[in-house]
Amino acid sequence: MWLPAFDGPYDERGGIWRCLSDARRSAIEPLLRHYRAVREREGRRRLDAAYYRALPAVAADDPHAAEWRIRRESFAHLLRGCFAAAPQACRVLDLGAGCGWLSHRLAALGHRVVSVDVLDDEVDGLGAAKHYDVAFAAVQADFERLPFGPHQFDVVVFNGSLHYASDVAATLDGARRMLAPAGTLVVMDSPMFRSSRDGDAMMARRADSVHGAGYVMYAELARFAAAHGMSAAFAPSRGPLAWRLRRAAARLRLGRAPAAFGVWIAR
Repeated sequence: MWLPAFDGPYDERGGIWRCLSDARRSAIEPLLRHYRAVREREGRRRLDAAYYRALPAVAADDPHAAEWRIRRESFAHLLRGCFAAAPQACRVLDLGAGCGWLSHRLAALGHRVVSVDVLDDEVDGLGAAKHYDVAFAAVQADFERLPFGPHQFDVVVFNGSLHYASDVAATLDGARRMLAPAGTLVVMDSPMFRSSRDGDAMMARRADSVHGAGYVMYAELARFAAAHGMSAAFAPSRGPLAWRLRRAAARLRLGRAPAAFGVWIAR
């Protein structure tokens, strides 16, 4: 199992590298308790190993089957856009990895993967890595304060997570510094909008609050890419027909554009 160079001395406990300071852990604990409660209420915290090993595939009657259909589509975009022409194993940083499903899939393909999240639970967090039969490094850390030395990764992926950042541009820049020369920066499956009015309207209807804006603007990503001389493209993930029809109906009912999902790739 490959490990990157850390920027300081950290301990490994229970198979997870612990890179959160006591002060930072205490500061985010209320957020983590809230996040766990929301995920529990939504039926996302699972106990069976087979469920994790199959992700992003789920049973047709899974209550979140449409969402995982999007994740599968996005995963296919990621493979085509970042790994199809890769001549060798890539060093990959999976940011906001959650249960590590993406890290598992990429490690199974032979890539050297580091999985980062603040949540270390054995259900829905980094501790779920115990379910997988392919090893990858699990690091408990804040993706806004990455604990690695620079220029060590070929691909850095914000895995359904960038919308939790308090400062999108600063967080992207921190991730960019992790990239080796000619590396690739990816934003996958964060809710995306062209208008902040639409994004704010979406968040106003949510019963739960989140850290960060809760969505990402296309314009933010475009400005970042231009400022750093990167070429970028977005591949949308459209989901099954029934899901698209529900979203179109919601657009008429709510009077706002629905969030877009997919994969933004910059290099």
